[in-house]
Amino acid sequence: MSYFGNVGAAKSSGVGSFTDIRPGFNLNIEERLNRVFALAMNVNMGHLSGNDHSPTDNLNFETKLFQGDLNLVFPFDNGFIMHKNEGIVPYISIGIGYMTFQPFGDLKDAQGRTYYYWADGSIRNLPQSTPGAIRINRDYVFETSLAAGQSTLTIPLGIGFKLNFNDHFSAHLNAAYDLCLTNKIDNVNTGSNDKYLYTSVSVHYAFKRKNDEGPGAAIYEGGEVVDAKTDSDGDGVPDINDQCPGTPKGVVVDKHGCPVDTDGDGVPDYLDKEPNTPKGTPVDEHGVSINFNDVAKKAKAQHDADSIAAFLDHWQTTHPGVAITVLMDSLQKAHVSPGKAPKNTIPADFQSVDKNGDGVISVAELNQAIDDFFNGSSDLTVDKINKLIDYFFEQ
Repeated sequence: MSYFGNVGAAKSSGVGSFTDIRPGFNLNIEERLNRVFALAMNVNMGHLSGNDHSPTDNLNFETKLFQGDLNLVFPFDNGFIMHKNEGIVPYISIGIGYMTFQPFGDLKDAQGRTYYYWADGSIRNLPQSTPGAIRINRDYVFETSLAAGQSTLTIPLGIGFKLNFNDHFSAHLNAAYDLCLTNKIDNVNTGSNDKYLYTSVSVHYAFKRKNDEGPGAAIYEGGEVVDAKTDSDGDGVPDINDQCPGTPKGVVVDKHGCPVDTDGDGVPDYLDKEPNTPKGTPVDEHGVSINFNDVAKKAKAQHDADSIAAFLDHWQTTHPGVAITVLMDSLQKAHVSPGKAPKNTIPADFQSVDKNGDGVISVAELNQAIDDFFNGSSDLTVDKINKLIDYFFEQ
């Protein structure tokens, strides 16, 4: 809490700008009324203080205060300025409060000696120019009551930022400039009314979710008024939070409104014909594990024998999301059996493809032959490449 008033306006070099800052505590309860306004109640407790030390002004005070106020808050996440549920939300506020206070002064040291401020800037135990006066120091203990307890109305003007961590926890960085309707807080009843600035960092807990605005509440989202409770697909997740709108009725969904995929194979449970596929296993569009031997047979039976590109296109079309490398790895696992076939069973046109001479054309050797063909470094023709693929599946 930082005080602004008559005392403390004339500071010598011996009193710093931060000398008069005092700690304070705040309790805040807030209710969002609608998409534009919120109502907040604050209770403030703390101290205000001011100190002057100059040749002409040597006043000081400290006031213990207790204040309650009611504020109308204007958050910026109202759909006009910012979207709902932003991570950082500015806000402004104005209110009216009631404050009780009592000013005390530091007029004597710990030994009960009164402070006398001399023209040379020193503090002594006797009036100016009195013989035998000695220097003493202020102890900054405000022991002397300057006036009886009093009260006043205040007008708090606030600005701040809310940092949302999740649906329940947030932090507020806030500054409230309180205009007091009295000039007696410092016990100097002259000049304009007193004021103080209260800056704070606070942690807030929301007892309701951010979108739980009550029956009929609406917010602006993308320029349209959206009922925060609307759930178009009836999956239990409001449209404003639903990441998978249009889910078929009766389908079990997660907290984001997306169909549950228990085995994590990319096919939701309600479409998955194999609901417990081992993790990492390639599956088809029905969520069924891809059998290596079936892959080879289907690819051979369905590919266009006149075009290598058509063969690869067929794989990508029938197995969306499964890379060509997965096909090649699958084929290698299904067909490579080194040493099982005699070397002379490989047709003469393809014996050069068998780089390691093990009598079997592996998927790696097939890939190399196809790469060499497209790179122009092979004597194989398109017809021979297609026959090579046929032989690869048959071996």
